[in-house]
Amino acid sequence: MKLSNKTYQRFNDPATLLLVSSFPLQGEEIAKRNAVARYSQLLLQHFPNQQQVVVLCEQIAGANNQAYLLKKNILVIPSYTVNSIKLFTQLNSQFKRFSQAKNILLQFEFSLFGKEIITFLLPFFFLWQRLLGKKIYSMLHQVVLDLATLSGQVALSASSLKTLFFNGAMRLFYSVLGLASQKILVHDQFLAEKLQNLVPQHKVAIIPHGINGYQNFTQKQQANFKQSLGCQPSDRLVLAYGYHSWYKGTDWLIKNFLRLKKSGQLSKNTKLLLAGDVAPTQKNQAHLRAFYQNLHNLIKNNSQDIIHTGFVPEKEVAKIFAVADLVVFPYRARMSSSGALALALQYRKPFIYSSFFAENLRTAEAQKLAKQNGVATDQLLFDLNYNSFAKVFLNNWQNQVLAQKMWNFARQLSKAHDWNEVAGQYLSHIPVKKQVVKEQIVKTSGLEKGYVWQKPAYSQAGT
Repeated sequence: MKLSNKTYQRFNDPATLLLVSSFPLQGEEIAKRNAVARYSQLLLQHFPNQQQVVVLCEQIAGANNQAYLLKKNILVIPSYTVNSIKLFTQLNSQFKRFSQAKNILLQFEFSLFGKEIITFLLPFFFLWQRLLGKKIYSMLHQVVLDLATLSGQVALSASSLKTLFFNGAMRLFYSVLGLASQKILVHDQFLAEKLQNLVPQHKVAIIPHGINGYQNFTQKQQANFKQSLGCQPSDRLVLAYGYHSWYKGTDWLIKNFLRLKKSGQLSKNTKLLLAGDVAPTQKNQAHLRAFYQNLHNLIKNNSQDIIHTGFVPEKEVAKIFAVADLVVFPYRARMSSSGALALALQYRKPFIYSSFFAENLRTAEAQKLAKQNGVATDQLLFDLNYNSFAKVFLNNWQNQVLAQKMWNFARQLSKAHDWNEVAGQYLSHIPVKKQVVKEQIVKTSGLEKGYVWQKPAYSQAGT
């Protein structure tokens, strides 16, 4: 249904927040486009009803790009063409359309808006908008300063002049975006620390990734879920969840899991559950085609030991985690917060992780709760070699005592990452109507207290 001019005029208000982000089209599965689209919708669903938001998202060729109301207070307008210079004029046109709205929230991840040139120009565009009177708040889902750490992901050699050039461009990117923004928001302490020489520390704030509420399932339900995946109820499942990519170590895990099983140290009914598919923002990149083809062949040739679900719709996520006995994060590099870790915490699952992933659990709050619950995080960590992986895996595999400790740890850590808490922290940084902030504080009991994992050098929600 086409929206009336009156609807658009209602959103042209000083208290309206403009959100520039990837976002689901009307009726679309929320995680189909990418992880940021899912994140943004979940975030807005937990904003108070008095907070008006206009979402400016990408247009998709051949799709229904009609504007729609997600809720009475949330207007979604597919507005710009990804990887086109027209993106800037298209966004500027929408900013003029909602000229009374001064606050812009940008959700940024690489490849969301386009390739190198469009991405590099983005901070300069928002700097221009700041000069025109807009206030920019930027959430960085990734912070990358050294592309050599992502050599297999970006097809750059560690010591090449091209790598040095792009590293310099990245630093300029973050510096200019820092100038353009009132606040730079990140999910983790380690991401904030990467920005410390590029963005004034008073501008950087940490807002953790949101986590939904816990769901419990009976053994009968879990058995049914397994059968729907083609498993037997007695099968034991090792889960790797999320989009497949080089930096997440999907291929590494497959090879080392198969080697461990071939050694005879795992029962025949132990299988690897790969829940996810090719990353949408990477699948068409020429330099990654060989990687994905090899990954496809690796999965296909070992189908007796690997269950590959492909893309997981939002309504099926709970079922996937319900049947997992252990979650593995075999990352080769670390450049962003982990939505998959948030899900593992939400469903109280035991997990192990590579040394590159370890920074997720090195926050003061996580270490404090781990100690309180008797979880030795160093015993969850493996180096990216077979012997280390096998040792840590076997020490944690079907360890019921540790699983209970991890359950308690995850339950407590999840409370601080509740989506209502996260929404409240966003609104504490962005100037909105006083009654909106008041409603969110009442809704989220922990908002006004701040968060202990945030060091004083960086601003905290509610302070």
